[in-house]
Amino acid sequence: MRKRVMILMVGLPGVGKTTLAKHLSNLMEDVAVYESDRIRKRLLGFPPYVRLPSHAYAPDINESVFAHIRKEVCANLEMGRDVIVDATFLKVKYRSPFRDLAHDLRAVPLAVHVFAPEEVVRERLSNDGRVSDATFDVYLNLKADAQLPPEEMTYVSVDGTLDPHINAIFVWTWIKGILRAF
Repeated sequence: MRKRVMILMVGLPGVGKTTLAKHLSNLMEDVAVYESDRIRKRLLGFPPYVRLPSHAYAPDINESVFAHIRKEVCANLEMGRDVIVDATFLKVKYRSPFRDLAHDLRAVPLAVHVFAPEEVVRERLSNDGRVSDATFDVYLNLKADAQLPPEEMTYVSVDGTLDPHINAIFVWTWIKGILRAF
């Protein structure tokens, strides 16, 4: 039986993390996927495609959302399931609790850093019908302080403008190679 894996999807809004996570999960068996945008809206009682007010991103709400996700991640890893967590994870302080949780549960913590050119992100973030509430201004504000790539973890970087299915095959092949070492 192979080691369980916890994959953090890391990157600025609009780079393609959620799309890649969906394609990656389709290649994996028995994997739980947690998308922070959907979970935030569910916990606050909003449908997925309703834009949240800015106070929904206050630090206490952020911590509540991530505490909920960590609890779910813990339960799934304990049941022997792999986990993908889709959030920006732009700072070490947000990634570290997940990395430490994976280590504590003897799972392998990995990160997939997704990036894309600014002009692509601007176009993606201008489209309606997304679960994410991020705008291009949010992207620019977050970019200024982002601690990327996630060098405190084992990670791979992928271009979110490439075919997401091909990217998912590449990432899943990389993950299987890492897991062979365990």
